[in-house]
Amino acid sequence: MKPSLIGLLQAIGVIGYCVLIALIFNFLSTRNIEPPGIIGFTAMLVILVFSAAATGSIVFGYPAYLFFKEGKIKESLKVLFFTGIFCLIIAAIIALVYLIF
Repeated sequence: MKPSLIGLLQAIGVIGYCVLIALIFNFLSTRNIEPPGIIGFTAMLVILVFSAAATGSIVFGYPAYLFFKEGKIKESLKVLFFTGIFCLIIAAIIALVYLIF
């Protein structure tokens, strides 16, 4: 596959994961579910760490494989570049749609 297509698919995966987490938080806020004190902070930190690991593996997993296993430095950087660009484009489109509607 082309690096641009891989970047697009990875960006869709990252945005999809972020939307899923946002939907979960939205659902919990409408139910007025608030864990008490230390449990709430701990849960938020665990979600933060898991989210960093999940999105990091989506964004950096395949480029790292290309870089270290295949030795394709240029292609791995292209995939990273396209993933970042497509994430920004998709986020901008979502922001524009939100502002318009």
